[in-house]
Amino acid sequence: MNTPFDPEPITTRRSLVARIRASFLTGLVVIAPVALTLWLIWSVIGWIDGFVLPLVPKAYHPDRLIQDFLGLDPSVQVNVRGFGVVIFFLFTILMGWIAKGIIGRSMIRFAESLVERTPVVRTIYSGIKQISETIF
Repeated sequence: MNTPFDPEPITTRRSLVARIRASFLTGLVVIAPVALTLWLIWSVIGWIDGFVLPLVPKAYHPDRLIQDFLGLDPSVQVNVRGFGVVIFFLFTILMGWIAKGIIGRSMIRFAESLVERTPVVRTIYSGIKQISETIF
């Protein structure tokens, strides 16, 4: 006979949606600091390029050199709207799933130890990581 003081059996399993949501949120916690750090560094590099690139002759611009080297036609562009969002969600869920495992946690520790030894990136990454862990 069950009494109100008996502990409830722990036999409930989380649904598939709950597991996917947990993996997605874990993936966001892993990806957000890295992505924001890379975005900030990329923005600073772009800002510097904005000042320096006009001083370089057009024949030596990097995008022009790559198009000439690969033989690409600059008029051909492919733009599929929404495909990037689907890829982002799948990638984030996959990263969260991997990060929950032993191998994923050890890979994260190794990558963070590399970041901790890089002078400028260390400061940016640690600040963004603290903010994203607080939010998520």
